[in-house]
Amino acid sequence: MKGSDGLRAFCEDLASPEPAPGGGTASAAAGAMAASLLSMVCGITLKSKRHEANWPALGVLKNRADELGSLLLKHADLDAMTYLEVVQRARAKREAPGDEKAAAAYEEAVHKAMDVPASTAEACVRVLSLAREVAAVGTKSASSDIEVARLLAAAGADGAVANVMINLPYCADASFAARARGRAEALAREKSGLLAR
Repeated sequence: MKGSDGLRAFCEDLASPEPAPGGGTASAAAGAMAASLLSMVCGITLKSKRHEANWPALGVLKNRADELGSLLLKHADLDAMTYLEVVQRARAKREAPGDEKAAAAYEEAVHKAMDVPASTAEACVRVLSLAREVAAVGTKSASSDIEVARLLAAAGADGAVANVMINLPYCADASFAARARGRAEALAREKSGLLAR
């Protein structure tokens, strides 16, 4: 399998005792894998003369899948960096009690630690929606690949939403926390609606 060494290295990174990469990175990776599967289905179908009438639509869908996959890979890296930033700024805050700058820097990092997984969840929901469009025009021989993509995208969205919720208690800005919760809950509902169809 092409890339198996890279996948093994990624899994070893997840299994290491280091705190990052962790669940947020894994959630984004699940979404990226889902997008890659949809791109593959489009590519396979684009080779079939039986589906020639759908080639223009498939080309558009493949581009969207590739763009979402790239976005989610960026989120995978960003999530790990964001978590490490929270850890670093939390330590600085503990070491300088009463320092307003340290407290503000920590709060900013916590905000980012909710924004990044929320954006990951949003991208995963978009992949889940895209799967429905690919299923409508893609070759039926790849229907199992589309189903796996749906389940991976849903898992990625669920994991990312969980990461938003986990960070809520650490946010001192009640207004920001309420908006973050509302966004995450709306994405969870949208995911459930798409998965049920």
